[in-house]
Amino acid sequence: MPVLVVVNIALDPMDKNKQGFTLIEIIVSLSIMAILGTFGLARYNTFNQQQKLKNEAKKFVVVLELAKKKAVASDLYQDCNNFNGYRVTLTANNYSLNFVCNSTNQLIQNYTFDTNITTTVGTGNFFFPPMGAGMNLTINSIRLRNSKINQCINISISTIGLFDIDNSLISC
Repeated sequence: MPVLVVVNIALDPMDKNKQGFTLIEIIVSLSIMAILGTFGLARYNTFNQQQKLKNEAKKFVVVLELAKKKAVASDLYQDCNNFNGYRVTLTANNYSLNFVCNSTNQLIQNYTFDTNITTTVGTGNFFFPPMGAGMNLTINSIRLRNSKINQCINISISTIGLFDIDNSLISC
């Protein structure tokens, strides 16, 4: 004969809360995640602006190196009877690469710094004569500034045209 066993399980009203999270626990967890997310986003934005500053410095040095190499190789941009060299002109917000023929600058390319990037030290002309003869750069330091994070990067220039970007950013 089959035996029927009836089990009566009565749930204690206090046991209902053990099946999930309370509203307070959820609010506290979400608040902590929001605070951590805010700090992470702020740090990411700062990192992004620092990378923009470093990349602009690298792009500028690449243009200086290009002008120097073209001048040393006497690479003519166009026909020229009296090749004088290449010139890079740096202003606060942009720079340009110029071919110098018969003492006249001919624009090859104009470059504009990214938003918030400006030159604070070292504006002027960088002239690279043909075959590097008589190269004497008078500007020995350039400082680019990112106004959004108020940090600067220095570029050192030797009189013979060696360029060095300082890897560390400084407050300015």
